[in-house]
Amino acid sequence: MTPRGGGARRRPSRGSRRTDPFTLEVIRGLLEAVPREMASTLKRTSFHPIFNEVNDFSCAIFDARGDMVAQSVSNPPQLGTMESSVKAAIQEIGLESLHPGDVVIHNDPYRGGNHLPDVTILMPVFHRGALVLFPANRGHHGDIGGIRPGSFAGDSTSIFQEGIRIPPLLLYQRGKLNRGVHDLLMANVRTPHYMTGDLRAQVAACETGGARIREMMNRYGAALIEEAARYAMDHSERLIRREISRWRPGTYTFEDFLDSDGIERDRPVRIRATVTVKGSSVHFDYSGSDPMVRGPVNATFGVLTSATYNAILCLTDHRIPTNHGCYRPISLTAPDGSVVNARFPAPVVGGNTETNNRITDAIWAALAPILPRRVTAADMGTTFNVSAGGPDPRTGRYYVWYLSPPGGMGARATKDGMGMVVGAKLGGFPAHISLEVFESHFPWFSHEYSIAPDSGGPGRFRGGLGVRWRISPVDHTAELTINTDRIFISPYGLFGGYPGLHGRFVVARDSGSEEGVEVGKGSFAVRPGETIFLRTPGGGGYGSPLERDPLAVLRDVRNGVVSPERAQEDYGVVLTPDGASVDAPATAALRTRLAGERHRETIFLDQGQAIYARQRFRIVALTDAPASVAEDDPGPPP
Repeated sequence: MTPRGGGARRRPSRGSRRTDPFTLEVIRGLLEAVPREMASTLKRTSFHPIFNEVNDFSCAIFDARGDMVAQSVSNPPQLGTMESSVKAAIQEIGLESLHPGDVVIHNDPYRGGNHLPDVTILMPVFHRGALVLFPANRGHHGDIGGIRPGSFAGDSTSIFQEGIRIPPLLLYQRGKLNRGVHDLLMANVRTPHYMTGDLRAQVAACETGGARIREMMNRYGAALIEEAARYAMDHSERLIRREISRWRPGTYTFEDFLDSDGIERDRPVRIRATVTVKGSSVHFDYSGSDPMVRGPVNATFGVLTSATYNAILCLTDHRIPTNHGCYRPISLTAPDGSVVNARFPAPVVGGNTETNNRITDAIWAALAPILPRRVTAADMGTTFNVSAGGPDPRTGRYYVWYLSPPGGMGARATKDGMGMVVGAKLGGFPAHISLEVFESHFPWFSHEYSIAPDSGGPGRFRGGLGVRWRISPVDHTAELTINTDRIFISPYGLFGGYPGLHGRFVVARDSGSEEGVEVGKGSFAVRPGETIFLRTPGGGGYGSPLERDPLAVLRDVRNGVVSPERAQEDYGVVLTPDGASVDAPATAALRTRLAGERHRETIFLDQGQAIYARQRFRIVALTDAPASVAEDDPGPPP
């Protein structure tokens, strides 16, 4: 391609060179190290705790086509959509219009993104005038404008209410800050002091990546780097196709539901996934999912794609390097204008978190009949988005915090689910902010932060536990918003396991009254002396609770995670009066009686089991195949 105006020229495509695999593996390893070093730079130089405490960011490198070459172990929903965002930026700006020192900024969900708080930064890297690679990162900013602090409104009905949309623009041109773009953004956010620092940290991370890439090209040459990138993608494609080819061919379907869209609060939102496994490929059809809704749980096609990729990557060998090659065996279709493929200007901020989770829930349950040892019961199924803002009485400056409290992971075929995990299904390394940092940065006080007893779904293996958190604003009135799910419809259990305990959110007013959020979406003014109480959902159980080792139940009771009452009612385990041991004869008799009363299908999903669900929602048998179907499940990767 002939450069225009001194811009980038794309290196001509070349056939595969006869480079030895050892050299290509060495370079592939070096390429994979680049995003990890970028992530370290971003974490250490960022301002807002959502970056340096919560780790809500991701780093990757892309080739000149926008295909992902390597990534850091970060936030899978961000990584899954970052590729579509990079490709949108390349298409709109054009490779020939990019120069050394340029930095592109972009956050538009309808141009390949996920939701407005996640801002993408990418930087072209050149070698001898040719554009070779893009280091890029995406981070969740504490505020991006919109009608609610934290830009995560649970009551938005248009994307225009969710914050400022940034099409692909040059934040830096030939190394110089585009002051107009920068100032326009800062004038539309509540905390420009945070956003300025965090954008600079994102740019610094790209500069770190660019420096390492240039060192590699100076040593090996750009052509060899490009060959190694192609090799890495082809290698990952071969490995993941080998995994899929071991799955039983067929078509499998399941549907799950969001509590509501936050606007029509009495109507659950259906997510339906039909999965077809054929040879070494897998196709996903989301026909039957509800049309897009008024509230902010719509997902863009990029989010749908990302959730689908993540679901498959979690079911395959974790040692496979994650890059564009992993995506090649996967195809998907979704009706235009559906809740999983929304049209502009539908609100989408919760689609990236809540609907993203529910898509993966539907995929895993659909594949449970053929991969029972790999899928887990449903985890908390929400990132439990809660944010608040107001004037800090200590400084007079506006603050905003956004948090994603941890909850329960679903139980596994051979183990209990992990408890108090942030975005269990989403993976990566998101974390919950430490209470010390939370209270020092923001004018809030934590009264309680503890595990939630009896929140893990009972089963042969118990679901992970949620948390209880009680907080109050200090010396000011704060505006708080919540955008979450699984408050009404609990996380499902599998193979006779019970659902996890649903979440809860309550505002305790100074008048003594309580104001609850029935479906987990809304906004409130919270005054000094008033308290916010939240309990995150627990994970679903796996297998019949009557098959759980009585000594494991006793241990849970001793540790305070299961009450003696639930031990008896759910697990059929009777303890001695002093609670020190299991009453074996009484337990055997009770379990025999309960087994005759309980009729569980092979794969059982129950939203109506007291106390774990608020009302009976549905009971679904996925298949009449026996549990021994696990014989042709390849099992968890080593």
